[in-house]
Amino acid sequence: MGCNEHPGPRWARPGRHRVVASEVDEWATADVQRVAVFVQEPDGAGEKPVVVLCHGLGGSHRGYAGLGHHLASHGYAVLHPQFRDAFELAGPELGLSGVDERTWAADPVAKQRMHALLFDPEHWLSRVGRVHAVLDALAAKPGLKPGHVLLAGHSFGAYTAQLLLGTRLSGHETFSHPAVAGGILLSPQGSGDRGLTPGSWEDVELPLLVVTGTRDFGARGEGVEWRREPYDRARSRFKHLAVVHDGDHQLGGIPRHDNENSPTAAAISAVATAFADRVHGDRAAGEWLANAPFPTILDHTHQEEAACPTS
Repeated sequence: MGCNEHPGPRWARPGRHRVVASEVDEWATADVQRVAVFVQEPDGAGEKPVVVLCHGLGGSHRGYAGLGHHLASHGYAVLHPQFRDAFELAGPELGLSGVDERTWAADPVAKQRMHALLFDPEHWLSRVGRVHAVLDALAAKPGLKPGHVLLAGHSFGAYTAQLLLGTRLSGHETFSHPAVAGGILLSPQGSGDRGLTPGSWEDVELPLLVVTGTRDFGARGEGVEWRREPYDRARSRFKHLAVVHDGDHQLGGIPRHDNENSPTAAAISAVATAFADRVHGDRAAGEWLANAPFPTILDHTHQEEAACPTS
């Protein structure tokens, strides 16, 4: 069995840290509202590097628990902020009943009302403002490194993360934040969607991980070539693309609340953790990614220039 298939590499296993979960009801204030944050972090003292993980439309800040738990077990404090489109908040505001976070997308009325948020520019900016507020508050949070933060997100959360990385929307200035050191984009959007143009990624130079699937279609039927545009167009010196064989928008159940990962979700968690370690200077992690791990699950494209991605 080759090293790519072997469970031995440390990123493919739970890390050595015990994970502590908590919820902060008022981490910061944005939109004149409290921003709740679900936190998964390693137990113990010392400053911990931070990953901010953004949920998708109608999702929950308590979701993506497997990915967050895996990163936390490897030493990262993972902050899951709650956005206004979380079904817990948006459902009552939109007068939706008889559906919940798991079922609203199958209900025509609920889907229409929720998707209105997806294409509302004011709501895009609300999400960005909430992440900025979370990042600005880091300096006052003991035990967390206020800089060199990784921004991660899935679907609408990937759109949010893209903007914090310096992706430009037509007619807007950049929304980047100086604390951000790289991005993990799960099912991101390409050009022609919500202000994104072919030139939107010209100023993106931070390290970048993009994950999609061969059946991860956009709202208008866009496929892998569209999903991978952030990878192809960004000028990052260090970037990695992982495409799930026969993978759909759920990427093996990555948005789930529990920590029981499918093989696909577990592979994505391992790749994301290795990417995070490489951004923080671990060259062995970059070599492992370049060697295309989990070949029965993922196809990889890797680009890394000789210079360290963070300095």
